[in-house]
Amino acid sequence: MNYNVSVDMEGNEELRSYLREKVTECKDSTYFQARNKDAAQPINMFVTDEKQKWLGGITSELYWNWLEINDCWVYEEFRGQGIEKELVQKVERMARKRGADYSMLTTFEQETMAFYKKNGYEIVGKIEDYVPGTNFYTLKKSL
Repeated sequence: MNYNVSVDMEGNEELRSYLREKVTECKDSTYFQARNKDAAQPINMFVTDEKQKWLGGITSELYWNWLEINDCWVYEEFRGQGIEKELVQKVERMARKRGADYSMLTTFEQETMAFYKKNGYEIVGKIEDYVPGTNFYTLKKSL
């Protein structure tokens, strides 16, 4: 078979859309269908003060038998009081009740990584200098 490879340095949107559509079709017809938007179950929590002002929260999704923590954040002045730990533990318990065996997340930050390691997560992936001077980590925990 003969073929040609062409290079586009202009960001051809028609090509990008075409490829995105074809990759989605492929994913939809295979095991990735369980990870589709309709199959993922969100588990989100937020923390408020007595005036109902948001102090922080956690967003996550449950799919296959995995919990994926997307964001966990608390205002700096409320950190170190156990709020973050309580959020993570609660979302993990809810995920376990719904069939999750594992939890995972990604982070750039050393401080965040240290927090999750204290809470039973282990580094399973590392990309060095992903952003110059910063590493990108994937962490995992068995629930």
